[in-house]
Amino acid sequence: MRVLLIESEPEEMLFLHEVLREIEGGRWLPEWPRIEPLSAATVEEAERVISTGPPHVILLNLDLPCKGEQGTNVFRRVQAAAPDVPVILVQNSEDEALAVKLMREGAEDFLPKQWIDCGPLAHALRNAVLRHRLLAAARAAALTDSLTGLCNRAGFLISATRDRKLAERLQRRWMVLIAEPKNLTEMAASFGEQRRDLDLIEAADQLRCIVTPADALARIGERHFAISVFDSETESVEQSWVRIRNATAECRMELGVSIFHSQNLLSVDAMIEQALADLPQRIGAESESKPAKSSLAGAA
Repeated sequence: MRVLLIESEPEEMLFLHEVLREIEGGRWLPEWPRIEPLSAATVEEAERVISTGPPHVILLNLDLPCKGEQGTNVFRRVQAAAPDVPVILVQNSEDEALAVKLMREGAEDFLPKQWIDCGPLAHALRNAVLRHRLLAAARAAALTDSLTGLCNRAGFLISATRDRKLAERLQRRWMVLIAEPKNLTEMAASFGEQRRDLDLIEAADQLRCIVTPADALARIGERHFAISVFDSETESVEQSWVRIRNATAECRMELGVSIFHSQNLLSVDAMIEQALADLPQRIGAESESKPAKSSLAGAA
């Protein structure tokens, strides 16, 4: 377990190191037979330590001087530097109201200074790391499609909203594609839902091979997959469209498209709806060879 100690007083830092050595030697944390303490006397030092590799948990003295700031701003800077690392607050007992406030902002736990000993600190470290892992797993599960392992609609909306903001800020085009495997309904009616699910899993694997690492891929509905593609110097949205359309056609998938540009400043949900509405226009139509006029004509 890597524990980052953020403490400005040398005597307090030495004391924390000694307690961690006793915890390690006394096997207070059998899940982690070795403890590696990392030290930082300032927030700036802590940021440098974190940049070299995040610790498992941070022990933060709220009284740490931070360019004249203390308490809330110190915690927020540490939290911003390591958003995925649990933080245990160390403070004077009279500052309990501040600790409670910061726990509501994301701190995992707090320990009054006079409580710091092997038992209470080991208990706080274990609970902070395990609880944070459980919460991270729950968040990941909430954003993941259980059948295909891809992001679900909620996960796609998060990444697509980020792409839309970038596209608007940088005045770049951005494309949402909706892919739908053919004949899923017929497959389910003839061979059952298990066969349909197998076809969906196969379609997800095929799409993983089609998209680039920079593209976002998700299953956003019972039959539909979504792909977010950003206009880039190496591949324009038109080139991406041709590449993905040709590849999905070989895999027996239909494709709908919506393009975000200066004349089509739609929300992410509206982009998805536009691409879904574009799907029926392609079924058996000659216009399959090019994106819909409503999408790419205005973006040219």
